[in-house]
Amino acid sequence: MNSKSSIRQEIRAQRRQLPELDRLYAASAVLTQLRRIPVFLKARNISVYLANDGELSLDQVVDSIWQRKKRAYLPVLFGRKSRIMHFARFHEKTIFKLNRFGILEPNIKIKRQLKPHQLDLVLMPLVAFDINGNRIGMGGGFYDKTFSYLRNRNSWRKPKLIGIAYDFQEVESLPDDPWDIPLDFIVTESRSIKVDKKQCSIG
Repeated sequence: MNSKSSIRQEIRAQRRQLPELDRLYAASAVLTQLRRIPVFLKARNISVYLANDGELSLDQVVDSIWQRKKRAYLPVLFGRKSRIMHFARFHEKTIFKLNRFGILEPNIKIKRQLKPHQLDLVLMPLVAFDINGNRIGMGGGFYDKTFSYLRNRNSWRKPKLIGIAYDFQEVESLPDDPWDIPLDFIVTESRSIKVDKKQCSIG
């Protein structure tokens, strides 16, 4: 089994080289896949992401969220050193600022941000995934830390987590750590996968 760092390096390079037409097709196809998932159709407060480093774009998904009168949110860093994220609602006229990593965030006061458990659904970027719902992100651990409370699924059931990726980002098996939070669904341009939580190492 390859290490997380080697998998991350290989797939990030492949992702950056993807032709623009393939990116546009995948973005449209992912929206089609999401529209077939009941949890997406029912959700009101949905966190998305701004594509970076070759990630699959959610621009069309965001437009669909707004058209359906749902609320779209983006993660914002909570505190200068914390890995916990809050979530700020955004729209076409939202003013953005750069966080400490140079990533755009809505310039929204803390009192108007949502805490993780107040979301219905999170569409998460990832670098690689396997069929069991394990994912590799960019290595910062922000999503795992933010949603660590979901390990106790008898008490917490929100939000549902959907990983968004290209087909080629799937690997046969990923090494998993005790702090990793498995996904509920994985959506690519060709399919949606509902993760069997009984097969996950936690939950």
